[in-house]
Amino acid sequence: FRTMFSYIHPYAILSIVSVLITLIASITAWRQPAPGSRALSLLLLSMAIWSGCYATRWLDISVEAKIFWFRMMFLGVASIPTLFLVFALGFTRNESWLTSRNLILLSLQPVLSLIIQWTNPYHHLLYSSLHVVQNEGLVMMELARGPWYLLNIIYSYAVIGVGIFLMSQAALRSGPLYRYQYRLVLVACLLPWGGNILNEAYFSSFTNLDVAPLTFGVSGVIFAFAVLRTHFMDLIPVARSYLIETMHDGVLVLNVQNRIMDINPAMETFIQGKASSYIGKNAFEVLKPWMEKTGPIQGEKEVRTELKVPLDSSRYLDLRVTPLYDRNHALSGRLLVFRDITERKQVERRLRQVNDKLQGQLIEIGLLQSKLREQAIRDSLTNLFNRRYLEETLDRELSRAARENYPVCVIMIDLDHFKRINDTHGHEAGDLVLKAIAEVLSEQSRRGDFACRYGGEEFVITMPNITMDVAYERAEVLRQSLNLLSVPYEYYNLSVTISMGIACFPESGQTRETILRAADRALYAVKEAGRDHILCYDQLQDL
Repeated sequence: FRTMFSYIHPYAILSIVSVLITLIASITAWRQPAPGSRALSLLLLSMAIWSGCYATRWLDISVEAKIFWFRMMFLGVASIPTLFLVFALGFTRNESWLTSRNLILLSLQPVLSLIIQWTNPYHHLLYSSLHVVQNEGLVMMELARGPWYLLNIIYSYAVIGVGIFLMSQAALRSGPLYRYQYRLVLVACLLPWGGNILNEAYFSSFTNLDVAPLTFGVSGVIFAFAVLRTHFMDLIPVARSYLIETMHDGVLVLNVQNRIMDINPAMETFIQGKASSYIGKNAFEVLKPWMEKTGPIQGEKEVRTELKVPLDSSRYLDLRVTPLYDRNHALSGRLLVFRDITERKQVERRLRQVNDKLQGQLIEIGLLQSKLREQAIRDSLTNLFNRRYLEETLDRELSRAARENYPVCVIMIDLDHFKRINDTHGHEAGDLVLKAIAEVLSEQSRRGDFACRYGGEEFVITMPNITMDVAYERAEVLRQSLNLLSVPYEYYNLSVTISMGIACFPESGQTRETILRAADRALYAVKEAGRDHILCYDQLQDL
């Protein structure tokens, strides 16, 4: 084709188209917030520079212009191997190698090659000779390789080979969903390399067609397809390889229609099947044996639940369903993570068993403590409260009576001639009599009264909120009941008479000691008067 400005060879048109496509792919990759995207963008830009400068070779321009653009082309040629390796390291999640020191070391060879290329007329290390020739009416350049050219080829191929190896390993580790996209990227990387190898293998002069720049456009299309059509940089298969493939948790990736788009090896152990056989299936069908309701999968909020493995009911899984959204905040799928919590469940079960056992022991200890408290405040023979309990409780009762202004009466009881029973029939018979009297005292005590064994054959009944007259009447009824008591022992029916002394707060005293002392004095007066009688403390003044 010939225009008013210059002759345009078809190869130049192909190169220009390649430049445009590669530049579009470069801009697209730059906008992707993903590991390796910036390095990929610069790599594509270098390809565009190489292809664009190469197109000038097929234009009808001056020799000086051709030499200038030839030198500019080397900017792309020298930087592509290093940028490809940086892209491969970033994309395969090997960013730890991309330190400032390593980046400087990687940039030394491209910078040195550029310097050698621009200063070649002085040392001829890159090209030993450069001649101008005519080819199909065009002014072309013919050159011969120099020693640095061969070293640069060896170094470049070695760097590109390392990058291809890293990408291949990542592709082998990727899941079914991402393996297709990975293959696209590998093809896009291998095409220019193969074209360059072909060109170097049949190298004679630059009058021949260089296939590598023309393949950049094809690579750019493939990269653009991987980025735009399949959202390759959004889903980052390498991140999946390291994070999902090596996880012990089972992972399912669903699309908006709840079809399984990806599955990791750990999930295969739960469903006991090959991942490839589940790709594309509806998640409801696959998980139907796992759950009765599909609500957790259908919602648009993160959900967490527990379920059992259908083929192994002893295994428990924790299921976390996380909705996935695109840049426009529209639902694009769901991520299901299954975590084996069998061991945790077993530990929880053991903890519950231990806890139940501890609870039982605590209850038993509580009962024992209650029993010990009861034993501490009760008389072991009669099961009535003991003297210690009387002293503690009477103090509290008198304090409350003083605050609320009500009387408290105390009846002190003594068995008449009880020593005769012990001397005649023995202490066993005496104990039976004491128990029988204690039962009568308990039966005839009101709610709120408390009967105590004060010591030996003496008993005390405390009656809150009762007057002296009422206390006397109740004491009389109680005395008659005790006097009628007949306790069988061997061939005998044992009986006793009862003497009682009554004192009342606040008339007879203000403290526990004075009240008990007053009741004891009334009781002593009854015994002096002949026993089997009741006497109130205030009646002592009349005697």
